[in-house]
Amino acid sequence: MLDRSLVQIAEASADARTYDRKTIYEVADVWDNNTFPLFHAATALTSVGRERRARAALTWMAHLGSERRSWMIEQAAAAGHSLERFLPPPVAKPLYTRDWRGHVTPLFMPLTAEATLELATDYDLAAAQVHTLLIERVGTRLTACLVLVAPRRYDAGLQTGDPPELTLWLEDATDVHFDSDDRLGVALHRRAGTVNR
Repeated sequence: MLDRSLVQIAEASADARTYDRKTIYEVADVWDNNTFPLFHAATALTSVGRERRARAALTWMAHLGSERRSWMIEQAAAAGHSLERFLPPPVAKPLYTRDWRGHVTPLFMPLTAEATLELATDYDLAAAQVHTLLIERVGTRLTACLVLVAPRRYDAGLQTGDPPELTLWLEDATDVHFDSDDRLGVALHRRAGTVNR
């Protein structure tokens, strides 16, 4: 997987016209917290010890989320290896996570028509403000990240305070227009596989 990662980073940075920062960041992030287990496995004194440590490292790595587990299987397959039989079965995602401050963060979900309706039900999008808009080239495609600050329409209990930030990641953006003088109010419409605002 490490060899495959080096190939991916080289391909993503080979041409400035199709530079893919997102891929480089995601691949480098994998090894940011998995380099120690890699060297720990490689430096065992016996082949049995290396095998045991490698299996433990792969198991730990796969427990970092279903996306990481899928990435591992995909990269190993691209290098001609079958990895799934060495990994524990996938674990169901929790509906939310809680950070060190105790703040609840829901997991990413596809922006389906139902999810769009739920957002409009739970948050006052007409009063939302654009906090961040980031458009970025990913190879030959464009992606967009839109962060909105929107008042809640529901009682948040003890977490009531500053309005929450809603982060929308849009793959394969085809048209972007942003009026910096008009940052208040958002309308989301999802149809035929696209999201229009």
